[in-house]
Amino acid sequence: MDIKSLIKSDMIRILFQPIHDYRHGYVIGYEALARGPEGSLAEGAKSLFKAAKQSGLRMELEMHCFRKALNEYRSKIAGDGGLLFVNFHPEILAGNCDEIISELSGIRERTVIEVTESYSRIRCISGHLQRLKGKGVRVALDDIGAGDRSLANICETRVDYLKIDKQIIQGLTKVKSGDSEYYKLLLKFLIRFGKQSGALIIAEGIETFNQVSETLNSGVSLMQGFYFSRPKPADSWINSRLAVKER
Repeated sequence: MDIKSLIKSDMIRILFQPIHDYRHGYVIGYEALARGPEGSLAEGAKSLFKAAKQSGLRMELEMHCFRKALNEYRSKIAGDGGLLFVNFHPEILAGNCDEIISELSGIRERTVIEVTESYSRIRCISGHLQRLKGKGVRVALDDIGAGDRSLANICETRVDYLKIDKQIIQGLTKVKSGDSEYYKLLLKFLIRFGKQSGALIIAEGIETFNQVSETLNSGVSLMQGFYFSRPKPADSWINSRLAVKER
């Protein structure tokens, strides 16, 4: 798999997945997600970025995806007023902060930079995150609660959004095992933490109406997942901002 050729030939696809405010019935923004050519070994994000890392081209791939996402957003989605959520590995973000700020000229206040909460050294880039925030860019911590994560990160990193991992959201409906009540307690703790720290909560990985219902009952209105839509090309979302419909 030749990552350099994929970048040079512009074969990396950028898809967008909406983030819904379910309680109020509208889309607040779109997360940009990178995919390789359809049907290729690099189609999935994990295989694509794994190959880039092995080739020593992680930075080149991330910056290419970032610029392409910006172009697609500016030309096709920005007109509806929704936010743009873009992902960065913390090390790539730290090494390219000046360029990222420059590239975001004109849409900084409408951009949310997502960094994964799993990265053990995320606290070491807090200065870069605060610099972004000082320029009007919002910041989100992604994958909160997934696997072996350090919750110290959410205490030592000031962000605008906490994106709760799908494992917690799926746990809300594990009634038979008796685990659901504990997942609800954990989610309510994170909601309370978010309120007191000034961060909004987004539930990721919503796949069923039961998960929607339990998430909403727990106090979270912002949701993202296959229940609403799979990631699609920007053309699919032009002037959409469709109201959320119960199914």
